[in-house]
Amino acid sequence: MPDITRKSVSASQVSALFNVNPYLTRWMLYRWLKFGEEVPNPEHNRMDWGTRMEPLTLQAAAEDLRLEVRPTRLPDGTQPYVRSGLIGATRDAEIICPDRGPGALEVKCAFDYSVFMEKWDGGKTPPKHNETQLQAQMKVGDGKTSYKWGVLGLWCGAEMFYFERKPIPELWEAIDIEAAKIFDDIANDREPEPFGDPVESDLIKKVFVTVPGKIIDMSDDKLFPHAMKLAEDVRLMKWAGQERLGHERTEKGIKAKLNAMIKDNETLLLPNGITVTAKSADRKGYEVKPSKTRSLDTYVPDGVENLHKF
Repeated sequence: MPDITRKSVSASQVSALFNVNPYLTRWMLYRWLKFGEEVPNPEHNRMDWGTRMEPLTLQAAAEDLRLEVRPTRLPDGTQPYVRSGLIGATRDAEIICPDRGPGALEVKCAFDYSVFMEKWDGGKTPPKHNETQLQAQMKVGDGKTSYKWGVLGLWCGAEMFYFERKPIPELWEAIDIEAAKIFDDIANDREPEPFGDPVESDLIKKVFVTVPGKIIDMSDDKLFPHAMKLAEDVRLMKWAGQERLGHERTEKGIKAKLNAMIKDNETLLLPNGITVTAKSADRKGYEVKPSKTRSLDTYVPDGVENLHKF
């Protein structure tokens, strides 16, 4: 949970200082710290289930590790935010070891096996942003004294995986340096450039409003060597859009044909074991808030196949 005063970088945001956070870039973090601009919230039904699963995973950790676990979540669902300098943290629980004292315990859930295999390397290695989050939690400690250890727990498919960690002094030093830099940038109005990650798209649309007649001229590639790569990206985007639209038209056409065939039946059985099942459901209406949108129209001359230079 972020610092509501925006005076510190939270443990969950620290990885954005190094641009290794899948939900937040350094530019987005700068905009939030300086202007309070909300960034897209990655919460969805799986995130909600992760919160619901938290008490169970913490109980499992206590039983598996045979250590005392003290959950930090309050009855109202919030977690206390603890600050140490420019870094702050909430954590799921403290874990108490007779020999090492208190440590940070953070638990996660992977409901999609593909996420478990791709992001968590099949339970072998946590994602960088989760590793960084735990290190920041350990660094903050109780606000006065850092913790000497921590545990990252993962639930997937009714099985728990644990990653015990010690402090990484070099990373803690880098966190302090980068946190000081971003607050110094804020104080001196040095806004970083957007990283170019898709997660920034919604905020870019909100922040940058198109000015009629304003032009970026990069047509002379001698002055802008990277312009040819960008031009190839535009050509590729145009091609991908045309392919997507073509596939969508094919899908819609086949769906219409199948609906006409199925009528009020539920199931259509076809050769080679192919089955089509029809399901009906009521669609609820939702009120849409006003928002800014941006469309990108592109033109690629006929015959242009590849703009890369080798």
